[in-house]
Amino acid sequence: MRKLALLACAALILGAPPALAREGVGYPDHGRAIDQLTFAADYSDVMAGRARAVGIMRSRGQGFVPSPELNAYVQGVLDRLTRGLPMPPSFHPQVRVLATPEFGGECTPDGTLVITVGLLELLENEDELAFVLGHEVSHAIYRHQVANWEQKAQYYAVVNGAAVDVVAQSAALSIGGRAGANVVRGLDVARHLAKLSANVLMPQMAKDQEDAADALGFDLMVRAGYDPDAAYSVMDKLAAQEQEAEEAAAAAKQAAKDADQDQDSGHLLGSGLSILGTVLAGGRPSSDQIADVAIFAFDTAVDNMAEDATTHHPAGERADLLSQYEYANYRDITPKPTTPLPWDAASRSPIKAHITAMLSHYTDAENAAAYIADHNQGSAASAGRDVIASTGAPTTDHAYTEFVASEYYDGAGQKPQSEAALVKAVQSPEPSWQIYSRLVDIYMEQQAWPKADALMAQAVTRFDNSPVLLPKRIELLRAEGNQPGAEGLIPECRSYDIDALTDECKKAAGKS
Repeated sequence: MRKLALLACAALILGAPPALAREGVGYPDHGRAIDQLTFAADYSDVMAGRARAVGIMRSRGQGFVPSPELNAYVQGVLDRLTRGLPMPPSFHPQVRVLATPEFGGECTPDGTLVITVGLLELLENEDELAFVLGHEVSHAIYRHQVANWEQKAQYYAVVNGAAVDVVAQSAALSIGGRAGANVVRGLDVARHLAKLSANVLMPQMAKDQEDAADALGFDLMVRAGYDPDAAYSVMDKLAAQEQEAEEAAAAAKQAAKDADQDQDSGHLLGSGLSILGTVLAGGRPSSDQIADVAIFAFDTAVDNMAEDATTHHPAGERADLLSQYEYANYRDITPKPTTPLPWDAASRSPIKAHITAMLSHYTDAENAAAYIADHNQGSAASAGRDVIASTGAPTTDHAYTEFVASEYYDGAGQKPQSEAALVKAVQSPEPSWQIYSRLVDIYMEQQAWPKADALMAQAVTRFDNSPVLLPKRIELLRAEGNQPGAEGLIPECRSYDIDALTDECKKAAGKS
């Protein structure tokens, strides 16, 4: 099941953008958005934050997909959309593919467009991809703004990571580090429930900014020669994602309500406390308790972020608005033959074999992950075959497939194989912070302090010293007996002015 991630760019630029004569605010009163487009003279202030923004995104999912062929292809589509536009030299947006099965597209303050493997798997042709990228790059062109984007994005990452970590530790404690079907299913709820709310993913744009991006994105795809109908098929897919998300959210809320009809979310917090009591008594928490903690953690995260919530037009309304815009400005346009994606059966692309195999392996990994989360989905034998297939060429150095392999081996009680897969994942070109965190936990359990220290130092560099790492850094220092060093990082946690981060740092240092 893929969860919702709206085609909403996260934000662009932390400072005030130059005024550009009604641009970027809703659909134009008349005429085409592209005919009224004026680029800002300079985007260098935005570009200065690229390393940090990419570091934040790299910590999500299982890192970026390390495929030069795929990255060159999606960048080529973006370049086709922007070719011939009077862009200043300082403006150079880029595309990255995030290794996660969720359906999503967004952009960071520096103009990095991030699309997911899950999105690529659901698109039917290059024309649909062009509309997605056209929408996202339009936010970058207009320098759409969310105040304090970096702080908010870090905050969301901290809250999500902390909630996942709490449930992961509970699961590990409850079964001595060995995953069981029920516990892992509860953990899967914790990992993915956040995606039911756009609030938790990234800071959100306003309605009129999304409308402006739809208009200019449509102009860009038509100008580049793509089929205009592809924009509506993207909206159809988005509507399906919205419906799925609403149903999943309703099911999660009903599960929480069924758990205790007479009490509020305090019951869920109580479940967290009862898990601790159960573990201390040498028992195992139930899958219901694990799921309750997951729901509580993410409901709390959503509540904390409610002030940043933006109510967007549902996909159906967005399609209607776009249709009105098309009728007013492109009524004589006719549908065009669509361009197949490189991995489509009809494609003659020279990279077809490579990307087809790569995406097939990602599908294998997703199937194995589905079994890990719920043993009713497949079998141990089929999951094992999927793991073996997914870690072969051309994805032998991909963090996503190796991470799933590690999860599978861990669930099968094959600890050496699980650790070896995590080591390969860390050594891949684009690992995620989750992989580092999991391997640090293993080294801490083994009291392999030099390995843990070296790995953490590498993570600090790789993720641009992201504050998301701070709780684990403190936890490691404390485990090594360096309590002063652990407490010495708490002021750094406070410096980000993220209460959730400070709380996690204090917990890691044993001060809460």
